[in-house]
Amino acid sequence: MLEEVVFRIRYKRIKLFEAIKAFRFPIILGISMRVGYSLWMALIWYMVDGYFPLTEKALHETYYQLSRSTTLLGRSFIDVWLRWDAVHYMNIAELGYQGVGKEETVFFPLYPYTVGFLSHITSINVTLVGILVSSFFTILALICLYDLVLLQFKDENLSKLSTLLFALYPTSFFLHAPFTDAMFMFFTISSILMMEKREYMAAGILGCLAGLTRAQGALLLIPMFVYFIQDYWIDKKPIQWSRIIAMALIPLGTCAYILWRVYCGAPDIITSYKHFSGVIFQGPFTNLIKSALVIPRDPSYSRITEVISAVLFLAILIWMFSRKEFRKHIGIMLYCATTWILIISKSGVSGYGLQCVNRYVIHIFFAFVGLAFLIKDLPVRVKKFTKIGLILFNLINLMLYSFWIFIG
Repeated sequence: MLEEVVFRIRYKRIKLFEAIKAFRFPIILGISMRVGYSLWMALIWYMVDGYFPLTEKALHETYYQLSRSTTLLGRSFIDVWLRWDAVHYMNIAELGYQGVGKEETVFFPLYPYTVGFLSHITSINVTLVGILVSSFFTILALICLYDLVLLQFKDENLSKLSTLLFALYPTSFFLHAPFTDAMFMFFTISSILMMEKREYMAAGILGCLAGLTRAQGALLLIPMFVYFIQDYWIDKKPIQWSRIIAMALIPLGTCAYILWRVYCGAPDIITSYKHFSGVIFQGPFTNLIKSALVIPRDPSYSRITEVISAVLFLAILIWMFSRKEFRKHIGIMLYCATTWILIISKSGVSGYGLQCVNRYVIHIFFAFVGLAFLIKDLPVRVKKFTKIGLILFNLINLMLYSFWIFIG
């Protein structure tokens, strides 16, 4: 009996080592980005900390009730990541919705409550836990993207390049910040990976968890339905009720949370976006044109780069739809196109559009595979220049982020 237990432990250990070896590229990439970002942000804040002697009132208006670091080291490595929505998520993680108010329920629960639970049982600073959780899910997302591309195209170099471009995109540092993006991208990509492997129940559960992380997790119903059509109308496979149930699971997370908000007396989600986040929705191309026309009058870095991001990803998606190798994965392509429409449709109540586009385009993860196709055969020197350029823009954006300059 003891020998059998020892054998099983050794077998599982061997399988784990094999998995780590198989995915060492995305694992090393994710860890390297985490370490590099932390050192860069700490260096920036170490140099400027003395120029921000904020009063307790100003600190409360900035961080609300959230616990903050009392040392320069803590402010440089931890608090420097508390910007914009990260402050709200960490307040929810530390205090729960009951401690922050109904208006904060516009932020979905799975990420902050996971961080809060881990912080509570470990007694570790909640923001540090948020940073570590985000980086952990970033590594998992990179692994899933690497595996998905390898499964679909049987090209290891393409898989590596796609993962690298996704990790180095100038706003991909948000994946390592205490935001929902890393957790959401893991559940999204892993759900689609399970669909590709025809593990529909696992895909449904992961899709449900994506919907508890961000509202657009429900959009995973699009590729799931396309895979269903391909199986039963094209490949003539018999219908199994377990797959119908798996499909129904995907919107369950988003719908359940929205219904819970209604039960608690919170306003509907669209009203919450409008009044709390200052966001309304209008036609994507109307939004894009309006935003482009504003640039000559107010050529800010954020507005210029948001228009560039919107146009760049639209161009990549159009090119991908024109290619047979991508049309084979029409479910994922439709998901990415719908995601583009959704994020370009968000506009500020003031009339200026393209809210947070720089950040949200990383959710169109399959576009990075298309981008990898476009540059994989370019000269080595051009590819190196591209990678260096992405890293430099990352460092610039991180510096702006640390100074509370809005970039996504």
